[in-house]
Amino acid sequence: MKLIITLMLFISVSFANYSVYFTGIKLGVAKNFDTLKDNYLKAEVTNSIARFLLGKDTFVFYDENFSLKKDTENIKYKKDKYAIIEILKRASNNNIKDERIQLKKDKYIDVKFDKNYKFTYTSKGKIKSNGYFIMKEGKLIKLVENINNIEISKND
Repeated sequence: MKLIITLMLFISVSFANYSVYFTGIKLGVAKNFDTLKDNYLKAEVTNSIARFLLGKDTFVFYDENFSLKKDTENIKYKKDKYAIIEILKRASNNNIKDERIQLKKDKYIDVKFDKNYKFTYTSKGKIKSNGYFIMKEGKLIKLVENINNIEISKND
């Protein structure tokens, strides 16, 4: 019985997908967060206008530690200037607590918790990103970045 319950939980988590929104418009769907270990988030573009403007069916949002070869023929790449990838990594691994996460000498993320987790990314003394994310039973439900209007929400 324990094996069946464990298998069902694993299957439901492994097939969870997340919608990616920019300024309130759904751009696409990320099937899972497996790519975060390689410092990027991959999403299939589902919005026809976004697909037309990008000229690609796939979108990759990557951070400065991304080291894989880029497939520029089929994928549109965008560098993460707002530490969203680092925040997603920690949230998806349930590695979140009230703390200051030092990324580099002059770059850090402050995480606070009241009803939801709130984060602020500061680079060279300027706030580049802030927002909040909602966790439920150790799983990321929603991440909302306020300054750049980015939202990543778990699909039901």
